[in-house]
Amino acid sequence: MLQWILTLQLPALFTYVCFCVAVSAFALGSFAKIVQEYLSTTYNYTTEGGMVLGQVAFQWLFMVKESWSERKAYAIIALTVSMVGSLLLLPLIAYHSFLAISSIWATAYFFLVVGVIFVIHRRLVVQKQLPAILTYTWVLYRLLLLAYLVFPR
Repeated sequence: MLQWILTLQLPALFTYVCFCVAVSAFALGSFAKIVQEYLSTTYNYTTEGGMVLGQVAFQWLFMVKESWSERKAYAIIALTVSMVGSLLLLPLIAYHSFLAISSIWATAYFFLVVGVIFVIHRRLVVQKQLPAILTYTWVLYRLLLLAYLVFPR
């Protein structure tokens, strides 16, 4: 599937990127409402959309020696992994819309999803023969965001 996405022409690729960002922004913005008590900042759809795009920009800092096609491939990987993680959150969000779920359980589910998408990210980076550091800097970026969202300023 990833190979097919990489062959898309610019308008279709742009549409795919927008779709990934929109799904991620919706799901993580909705999830943030469930765990708002743990967040030190107001978190919404716009915040997450910026964070997803910021992920790509941050990762490209570690890819300065890579070709444009490798950077593009990684951007698609990062956006796809974010979207998959967001889709994995949708059952929890749907469940919460009918029955209350505690923030603790929601957070535990979230970290289970993080574990799954870490494995997916790592596998895709290896498959595309991209630098392994991208998986670790992906985690670093997400930890920095978590610190920003959780710890009061």
